Amino acid sequence: MTQSLPPEDYSDDELLAMLNPVQLAELDRQIGEMFGAEGVDRVEALIAMANVYSLRAAERDEVSALAMLQLAAAMRRRADAMLASRN
Repeated sequence: MTQSLPPEDYSDDELLAMLNPVQLAELDRQIGEMFGAEGVDRVEALIAMANVYSLRAAERDEVSALAMLQLAAAMRRRADAMLASRN
């Protein structure tokens, strides 16, 4: 019997790999809509919110924690892409 890792032990890459390309694209679109409407779709804001979601995930059940951590990983991925496009 294989024991799975707790959600917080997965890397961002592992968390995002659990999503199919359509789910990942939809998540990225939703992040853009959610933060773009408020004018906070910026690298610093995305990283800060990703950290909040990561911390709050510890207070949730395993399924909710996994979803929150995947959202945080997607936020960090979007922030990294925004940083890369600046350079």
